Amino acid sequence: MRAQVAWWAALSVGILAQTALAPLFFSPAWSPDFTRALVLWVALTGQPRGGCALAFAAGLALDAASGTPAGFGSLQRLALYGVSRPLRGVFFDDRPLLLLPLASLLAVSDAVVAGVLGGLGLAGPFAFAELFATAWRQALTDAFWVPLTFVALEVASGRRPAREVVV
Repeated sequence: MRAQVAWWAALSVGILAQTALAPLFFSPAWSPDFTRALVLWVALTGQPRGGCALAFAAGLALDAASGTPAGFGSLQRLALYGVSRPLRGVFFDDRPLLLLPLASLLAVSDAVVAGVLGGLGLAGPFAFAELFATAWRQALTDAFWVPLTFVALEVASGRRPAREVVV
């Protein structure tokens, strides 16, 4: 229950920070994406339960707050969850430094999904060079924001990584 409350509170604060506060301090290409960090945390830790539904909800919240077409962010977050979920137990608990390159590379997954949706006509047309240039800037931004988000969620949720006890 505590992890659910922490996650929903973090989503609310993250959406507010991402859509209202970050534009005051960052250019759009360098603005942090807190929903990406939240979905990554759910995928890698398994807390709280219901990762697919939470990823979809995070995307819908982002769509509603940012004015993107409904479902656009949800598809991005579901793709991110699908790519990250098989890595549960490999990152963060035992090898936290591997989180940095993973978090950075997952910004590229958003660019790929946006490019596919744009190519299918489900979103506005995107210039691929500009899309991937923004993705690499986001990757650098995520290398800073994702670990901070993970630490905050670990503290707020009280999650303890499962450890084997050797007797």
